Parts: sequence; structure tokens; C-alpha cells
Amino acid sequence: MLRKLLGVAVAATVAISAAPAAYGDTDPVEDVPTVTDAAQAELEDLRQLATEEGITLDEAVARYGWQDDFVAVANRLRDAHPDTYAGAVVAEDGTSGWIAFKGEAPATAAELTAAVPVPVKVVADRGYSEEELRQTLRTTHFGMLEQPGVANSAGEYDIETGVVTVEVEPAEPLTDPEAKERFLARLQPVRAANAAVKVEVKVADKVEMGTEAYIRGGGYLDKTNGATWCTTAFTVKQGSARGVATAAHCGESKLRYLNHGTSSYTTISRKRRHSGGHGDVGWFTTGGYTAARTFYYNRGKTRYVDDTRWAVQGVAISNFGRTTGYKGSPKVHRINVCYGDFCDMVAMDKHYTAGGDSGGPWYRGNTAYGIHSGYVVLGGKKRSTFSEVRYLPQALDISVFER
Repeated sequence: MLRKLLGVAVAATVAISAAPAAYGDTDPVEDVPTVTDAAQAELEDLRQLATEEGITLDEAVARYGWQDDFVAVANRLRDAHPDTYAGAVVAEDGTSGWIAFKGEAPATAAELTAAVPVPVKVVADRGYSEEELRQTLRTTHFGMLEQPGVANSAGEYDIETGVVTVEVEPAEPLTDPEAKERFLARLQPVRAANAAVKVEVKVADKVEMGTEAYIRGGGYLDKTNGATWCTTAFTVKQGSARGVATAAHCGESKLRYLNHGTSSYTTISRKRRHSGGHGDVGWFTTGGYTAARTFYYNRGKTRYVDDTRWAVQGVAISNFGRTTGYKGSPKVHRINVCYGDFCDMVAMDKHYTAGGDSGGPWYRGNTAYGIHSGYVVLGGKKRSTFSEVRYLPQALDISVFER
């Protein structure tokens, strides 16, 4: 993709197709300009990133243009070796990355990473898998929520050190250090099955979190009384049925769906929602409209979804929100984060979103990554969060409607 991006970057404008060909008798012809080429879509995100970070497009392509190739390799290895894959990270300076394994690295790892146009180190014998970290975090987080006297919990893990950290908020404020110690002592966190995984539970004065209703995703979602509310992320499918996904906390029984630039709407009905171990997700019927395989990535502009991928730590992922608009510079801080009722969430490096952004799409180019939820404070920093679309089959028995 990097070589193709360098070629596309020479062009002065991104080519737009006003009416791409329909995909079969039931697929609609889009009535708004749609980016159809993956390299063009990626380049547009990099232009936006360059503007936000105050760097040139060439610098953005050099630093971030290879990440799509890296994520593709990491996803392939994760799917092929789920029991030994121990995570992947993009270096902070954007010039390299690494992919780790619990024990011996598979023979294909060196071959696959060699095709990425920057140095990628293959790390063996980490001692734990990322799935073990994920399961330890989930067990600890939900176990804390079941403890008497616990108001809330939020947690993450560090794939480089194998440390799972969970912060617990007491139901009653504890100002006395000794009282905090007694509270912590009786929490009794579950020990990890793998001794290489370490669990740290801390007492927090407040586990700050929130949702950002009134949002967008692909199109806008309003309440039935016309009040601005949430948004759609991506269209989804379940067998022959089609629908539209958003955040679970946006899930009133009925909502109005509006395309950009119009006051016309159709009323859609909630099918199912999931607030728990696989995130904050829900889906609705399509009302009187036909589901398209596109999503709004900017105001009045759409793209096709060509693929879905797991998020990788350090990678830049774009977002569109009803309130804050199109953003290209957010970067993944942690994956499989837990807080409140949710686990399997992705937390970004900082807070990019606002009220009205819930349910919106997280994506890169034509690849769907997530559905916006809200924010959480981890490591003392407020961070935007989303649910991974790769967990939709487990959460709701649906999948993204791809081209």
C-alpha cells in the first residue's frame, strides 16, 4: 500500500465517483460522491492527519503510510495463531514495529514481516499470549464489579510487560490511607492462570467514564421527538437481513435516521444491543431505506467498506463524529480495555470526541475498525474509546456489510 500511496500522492486531488455501479439487483446506486479506491481513501486520511499534526503530506505518508501493511500482517498472524500471539505495537517514532509470541515464533512470521516496508522485529518467548492478558483483565474487571462496596472499575494491560492493571472506585469515598489499604486487601483479585501475567489492583477516588450520545456514524440518529441523539457506524448483516449498527447506549426502542444534508428521515427499530464483555454495540432495522455498503467518513462524503480489522497498539485510526467531525490523527493506546460494564474496548492516546459522537465509525481508508462509545480515564489521561467491529459476531451475531 505504501508504494501505491506514493504514486497517488502525486495527484493534486482525490478522484471521486458520483455514481458507482450497483452490486447486484438489490444494491443501491449511491446518491452522494463516494471514494471507491482504497489508496485514495487512505491518502485522504493521511492528508487530514498531516493537517492536524502540522506536517507535510510526504512526512505523513513516510511515517504512517506503511501502517496498513503492518496491521494486515499482525491481523493475519493473530488469526492464525490465537493461542501464542502476544501482541503488536508501532514504535512511538513511527519508524518501526514489533510482533510478539508467547513461545517460539511461527515460521511464517519472519516472511510476512519482511514484506512490511519498515523494520519489524519478531519477538519470541514472551511467556504469555495476548489472549491470556485479555481473559485475565476480563475476569479481574468483572470480578471487581461483583465485590461489595465497589462502585466501578476500569482496567488495561501492557503487552510488553504482561501487567494487568485495574483501578477500582469504592462506593463510599475513602480519604484515610489505612481505609484504602483495608479496602484493597479485601478485594481479592483472581490470580492469573499463567504466572507470567501479573495483576495490579489499585484504589481510585473516581473511575471517570461517560457516553457521548447525540452522535453520528454514517448517518444521523435523532430521538422520535426530533432531539439530536446518536448515529450509525456501519451497515451490518445477519443472513439475508440488513441493519445498521451504533452504540448500545444509543439504543432507544425507535429512532429517526437522517442522511447528511436533509431533514427527511425514516424511523428505525432496535433489534438487539450488547453492553458487556464485547463492548457497547447495538443494531437497528433500516426502516424504509435500503442498506448500502458505504459510510459517511466526513460531512456529506462516503466510502465503501472493503474490510474489517482488529486494532493494533500505536496505529493511527480515523474517526468521524457528529460534533467533532473528521479526525485523522487518533492513535491506539490499548486494545481489549475494560471499564464499567464493558470489556474488549479500544482506548485511544487521548480524548478526541465529544457529546454527539457516540455510535460513529472508527476506520482507516476503506477498513472498518470500530463503533464509537465514549471515553475513559486510564493512566491519568482521558481517552476516546470504541468497540471493535470484529467482535460483532460474538456480541450480536451480526457482521459488517462489506463490499
